[in-house]
Amino acid sequence: MHVSNKQLNNYITVGKVVNSFGLNGQVKVKVYLEDLKLLKSVNIFCVGDALLKRKIEFLNNTKQSTWIAAIPEAKNKEQADRLKGKSIYIEKKYLPALMTDEFYYKDLKGLQIKIDGSIQKGFVSDVFNFGSGDILEISLDDSKPTIYIPFNKDNVSKIDLAKRTILLTPLKGLLA
Repeated sequence: MHVSNKQLNNYITVGKVVNSFGLNGQVKVKVYLEDLKLLKSVNIFCVGDALLKRKIEFLNNTKQSTWIAAIPEAKNKEQADRLKGKSIYIEKKYLPALMTDEFYYKDLKGLQIKIDGSIQKGFVSDVFNFGSGDILEISLDDSKPTIYIPFNKDNVSKIDLAKRTILLTPLKGLLA
């Protein structure tokens, strides 16, 4: 059973099972959180698109954002292998309050784009961070390939989550 996108709106993806680890059912999890305290403070996580509630114990951090975790239902390597590729979610209510001008990636995806001084429109298809800052992946109405815009004050002048819009003021040459 899969849940609807509307049900998923109450959850945020915090990681993904990338592989099994060892023979005792442990898994490697790629964690997307900046505040790793949430891993220890949240008791129940949801695993997979069916949002099956599970207790996950994050045991140790192997490298930057990869953790070894134990999920009680995975008792051996074969059971852990079946979890590979499954996303891990928490309910949004566990997330810390954001400061002004801070946003969760999930809240930016799908926002309508308006470009200051242009008739071009589009939407945010995704948000990434490759290490040097956040990047908006934008699909414009009149262009086939997506465009990547740095998500900073030089390029983004206003975000209105209530109206689901972003006003871009891209630096010269970014949309050329």
